[in-house]
Amino acid sequence: MQLVGRLTPPATQADRLAALLHAQRHLHALGITAWQDALVGEFLGMDDPSDAYLAAARDGSLTARVVGALWWDRERGAEQIPELVERRARLSHGRFSASSVKLMLDGVAETGTAALLDPYLDKCGCATANRGTSFIDPKQLPAYVAELDALGFQCHFHALGDRAVRDALDAVEAARAANGPSDTRPHLAHLQVAHPDDVERFARLGAVANIQPLWAAHEPQMDELTIPFLGPERALWQYPFASLLRSGARLAAGSDWPVSSPDPLQGIHVAVNRVEPGAMARCSCRASDSTSRRRSRRTRRVRRTRTIWTTPGASRQGRWRIWWSWTATRSPLRRRRSARRG
Repeated sequence: MQLVGRLTPPATQADRLAALLHAQRHLHALGITAWQDALVGEFLGMDDPSDAYLAAARDGSLTARVVGALWWDRERGAEQIPELVERRARLSHGRFSASSVKLMLDGVAETGTAALLDPYLDKCGCATANRGTSFIDPKQLPAYVAELDALGFQCHFHALGDRAVRDALDAVEAARAANGPSDTRPHLAHLQVAHPDDVERFARLGAVANIQPLWAAHEPQMDELTIPFLGPERALWQYPFASLLRSGARLAAGSDWPVSSPDPLQGIHVAVNRVEPGAMARCSCRASDSTSRRRSRRTRRVRRTRTIWTTPGASRQGRWRIWWSWTATRSPLRRRRSARRG
C-alpha cells in the first residue's frame, strides 16, 4: 500500500469531497441513510476526510447522517484528549457529528497480531510465544476511556482478539465505575474471537457489539489462515452473534467498507447462513432446505438479523434508521483481511 501511495499525487480537498459524494450515492443506492465513519484522521498515509465531511455538511450535499470516529494516536496518551474535544466542536455541523473516538487495540488474526488471551498455535498445533499485539497499553486504557466517557465521547474500539475484547470491556467497566451509567454506547468492533465469559458483559455494561457479518463466512481463508492457529476450541468462539443476542447485548451491523461490501443484504445472508453469498446455490445440502421446519427457522433468523441493521438503538441518535460502519477515503484496493485493517 505504501509503495504505491507514496508515488500517487496528493489528493486535494476537492478530490476528497468528490469521493465522499460519490461514495454517498453508492450507499444511498443500497438503502443506507446513516453510517459511522470509523477513522476520521490521518493514518498510514491515508487522508483525513474531515474537511470533506465539514464542507458537505455546510453546503447541504451531505444527505446522510454520519458519526465520525476521531482517530486516537496510539503513540500518544491522554495529552491528546483536549485536541479531540476541540476537533469535535470544530467539525460537528448539521448531519455530521464528530462525537466518537476510534481506539485501535489490536491487529488481525491472520497475521498473528490480534490480541489473544492464550498463545497462537503453530502449524503443528503447539503453543507459540505469540499472543498478538496490544497497540494501546491495557493498563492505561481504562483511564483514557473513563476521561473520554466523562466528556461525552462514544469510544469505538477495534477489538478483534479475545484479549482486546476483554481489555475494551474492562475499560468500559472502569468508565461506568468512575462516571456512573450513561448513554455513550461504546462500540466494540469486529469481535472475531470473544471469550464466552465476556459475552454477557456487553448487555450489563451497555456496550454495543459492532459486527461485520461478511467476515464470518466459512471460507478457505478462514480454514487456511485462522482456524489452524486458533485451535478447535477458540475457532468455535469466532463471531458469536447468536450468543450475544441471547445474552441481551445490543448489536449493530457494519461493513468496514471498502474493505468488504457495504451491501446489507450480503451481510444478512452471511449472518444467517455463515457461507459467502452465492455459496448456497452450490451447496450439496440445498435440497434439505425445502423442509418447512428449516424454512421457518431460517425466516426467524433473517428477521432477527435484519433488526441489527435497522434498530434505532444501535446509534447514538435514536432516530437513525440504519447503522453502518465505513471509512470514506480508504483505498478500495485494500484487502479484506489486511494486517492494517482498522
